[in-house]
Amino acid sequence: MANYVYLDDYSKKGKLGISYRVFDQLVTSTLMNIKGISKSEKLMKRFQFMRLNKPVQTYIHKDIVYVLIYIDVAKGKNIQDVVSEIQKEVYNSLFLITEQIPVNVQVRVQSII
Repeated sequence: MANYVYLDDYSKKGKLGISYRVFDQLVTSTLMNIKGISKSEKLMKRFQFMRLNKPVQTYIHKDIVYVLIYIDVAKGKNIQDVVSEIQKEVYNSLFLITEQIPVNVQVRVQSII
């Protein structure tokens, strides 16, 4: 497992290495901007309908960034819509920053609350 993914600099001044920890922080900040998600049960408010079950896990393998997100969803919510919204938001935020790194975003529902 690699610790960095490298971006090519087309001005031939070198490569830029981005750590998997940077991707962890980017994904976590993106998740906190999604409406209705909470970091933990203690911080959950009345209008929030999902929470993070575990911290975001990111790893790099063969220059592909894999992002694993584990969530708990409130009863009565459409799980497929919630998962697809999270995947779309995380993918878009990472694509805006890197533009050329392939990303695999997996959202797993751990439980219904």
